[in-house]
Amino acid sequence: MKVCIIAGCGGLPVYLAKENKDAFVLCIKEHSHTSSFKNKASSVSLLDPDNWIKILNLNNISHIVMAGKINRPKVINDKLSKTGEDLVKKISFLGDDSALNLIQIFFNKQGFEILPLYSFLKDCFLPKGFYPERKLLPSLQKYILESAEVGIDLLNTISRFDIGQSVVVSSKLIYAIEGQEGTDIMIDRAGLIMNKNILSKNLGPVLIKLPKINQNINLDLPVVGFDTVKRCIKYGFSSLVISSNGTLIFEIKKIMNLIKKNDFCIYVV
Repeated sequence: MKVCIIAGCGGLPVYLAKENKDAFVLCIKEHSHTSSFKNKASSVSLLDPDNWIKILNLNNISHIVMAGKINRPKVINDKLSKTGEDLVKKISFLGDDSALNLIQIFFNKQGFEILPLYSFLKDCFLPKGFYPERKLLPSLQKYILESAEVGIDLLNTISRFDIGQSVVVSSKLIYAIEGQEGTDIMIDRAGLIMNKNILSKNLGPVLIKLPKINQNINLDLPVVGFDTVKRCIKYGFSSLVISSNGTLIFEIKKIMNLIKKNDFCIYVV
C-alpha cells in the first residue's frame, strides 16, 4: 500500500506527514507548500484534476488520505479540461459533504481508495469527560453543559443544510455559526463580537465542534489542533466542546499544557 496525503491548509498535513514519513504528499497550490514537508512531495493546481491523477500514478499511489482545509476556487478564469469541468465546477456550488462525496467517487473511479484520517493519527480522540481533570466550579460546569446542549441541538438541526461543523455559544446566546470561512475566522468573528459587549460579565463563550449527522467520516471529520485552542484563549473563550468519537484532536500534549496554564476547559461528549 502506497499512501498519498493530499495537503490543504494548516498544521494538520505537516503533522500527519511527520507521523507517516513514507507517505507521498500532494500539495494543493495556495494551500500548502512542498518546502513544509520532508516527505517526497509535489504541488498541483486545484483546477487540474488530470494532473492529480498523473502524479499519483507516477508515484504508484494506491490509497489517499485528505488533510487540511481546501477552499473552493473563487474565480475560474482558466480553461478547464473535460475532467476539470465535470469535477471542479460542480463542487464549487455544493455543500462540503456533497462536494467531498463527489471527490471520493472521482478518485474511486480512477482506482484509488480514500482512507479515513483517523487511521493515520495516534491517540486522536479523547474519552468523555472534562479536561484538564480537575474539579470545576459548579457555576462553570453548569454553564458549559447548558451551552453544549444548545450548541449540539443547533448543529444537529442545521446538519441537513450541509454547512459548518462549529458554533460559538454562551449559555443560550448564539455568537456565530461556521460557514464557508472556516473555524478560525468564525472564532475571530465571535471573539470580536463578544469583546465589543463591554457590559457583559458572563463567562467566556464556548466553541462547539462536532460532526454533522450522517457525515462521511472517511472524508471529513472536524479537527481541533493547538492553534484552534490558542485562538479561543486569545479571545477569552472559556471552553471547547468536542465529540469522543467524532472530533479529531492532534497535538494533545501541547494542548493539555496550554489549557492548564490558561484556565481553559475541554468538555468531551
